[in-house]
Amino acid sequence: MKQRIFIIGAGNFGTHLATRLSELGCEVIIADKNSKRIEDLAQDGFHAIEMDAEDEDALKEAGVQEAEAVVVSIGENLQGSVLTTLHLKELKVKRIICRALDTKHATVLEKVGADLVVLPSRDMAYRLAERLRDNAGSDRQQLGGDYQLAQVLLGPPLHGKTLAEAGLRERYRINVVLLTRPAPGNRTKALEPEPRLTLALHDLLIVAGLRENINRFERECGLAE
Repeated sequence: MKQRIFIIGAGNFGTHLATRLSELGCEVIIADKNSKRIEDLAQDGFHAIEMDAEDEDALKEAGVQEAEAVVVSIGENLQGSVLTTLHLKELKVKRIICRALDTKHATVLEKVGADLVVLPSRDMAYRLAERLRDNAGSDRQQLGGDYQLAQVLLGPPLHGKTLAEAGLRERYRINVVLLTRPAPGNRTKALEPEPRLTLALHDLLIVAGLRENINRFERECGLAE
């Protein structure tokens, strides 16, 4: 069965998202209150419906509860974006993903119930930075979506603490897959990441998690070059 994704807001972001999701085999419904825009999308072959997403009854009638995820891609109308998200939360939509214009907008969307908030310009800049680093020999691998496998050289903040004391899962929501440590004779020793293991400066931690969580861990606990 195809995954059903409902997109609210048929601007550039929403339309590009709908196009790519359709290419990936998803069932996509895209809604907007601009009748001309909806007419154009329907002529292009999209399942497009005219709807005011600030109306909770209209959302319910459109069947947002049947979707695996609803993406709120409303443009400059911050109030409309927040109100729509609130309605979707009250309708118990399975997963709510919102586009934000800035970090303050993102904070409000998270507080009213968004499961995931994206800031397209920031996220694209981060991805470009990582691609540029990849060209110089990256220490990261994509696992799918925003999840990565990364190598982080440990700095002073966690030196002498055990993995249990470091609390990386609780503090950063990342998992340590393996730890390697310099050994005599220019060798490297691999260690099982058990809770009692004491961390040391220059340990190389191989961790898995969301890109933004790994970035924060690397900034706060990694060894600055």
